Amino acid sequence: VGEPIIYPRINELLDELHSRGISSFMVTNAQFPDQMETLRPCTQLYISVDAPTPEELKAVDRPLFPDFWERFLACVDMMRAKKQRTVFRLTLVNGWNTDQLSKYVELVRRGKPDFVEVKGVTYCGDSKASPLTIQHCPYHAEVRAYCEAMAAELGVEYELASEHAHSNIVLIAHTDFKIGGQWHTWI
Repeated sequence: VGEPIIYPRINELLDELHSRGISSFMVTNAQFPDQMETLRPCTQLYISVDAPTPEELKAVDRPLFPDFWERFLACVDMMRAKKQRTVFRLTLVNGWNTDQLSKYVELVRRGKPDFVEVKGVTYCGDSKASPLTIQHCPYHAEVRAYCEAMAAELGVEYELASEHAHSNIVLIAHTDFKIGGQWHTWI
């Protein structure tokens, strides 16, 4: 189903990877709080923050569970307590979620991830499954400006740490990872 956190032997897989010195990156849609709670530490744990409000999350993700927002917030709260590297992943879509900066900031403050990875959506052509057009794709300068505004609203705890224009992505990092003026974000 594309949600690795619910695989019955996921903790065994993580143990095996780590026993071989292999890094593990777990991405979840934050709909399985029980599994998130029992998940053993991985190298880096991501939550896909597809929308900042229950109405938008329902529209974008078409969740399976009627209590999807409560499940999402439970996972966000658990992330804050995790003693491992944590990331919120956001995809900006012009005309859909770019006007919800303050709501995203509330979620970042709640979950307190180490990193916030913000990417502009990529247009892949016309599709009956998606109403997206090229106009929904922000330019890298727009993604950067959005991240600058987010970091400013978050205050001194977060700053822009890195960006890659070709990938249309910006990394906001907690300032705990900035030591002596240098970012230490690599694993």
